[in-house]
Amino acid sequence: MMKDKIIQELWKAKDGISARHQHDVKRLVDDLRASEKSSGALVVDLHARNKSAGKTK
Repeated sequence: MMKDKIIQELWKAKDGISARHQHDVKRLVDDLRASEKSSGALVVDLHARNKSAGKTK
């Protein structure tokens, strides 16, 4: 079976990001929060997710 090149590229990027943070989620989150503070832009907005979580289809 031929592997999807886009999926391979995404996994390579994911692995690189993980490796840059020593495969530690806390380090990744700390880095994202620092980026968010320095840029002034929202990196992740969990409030939007929490509002939609209570809604049903």
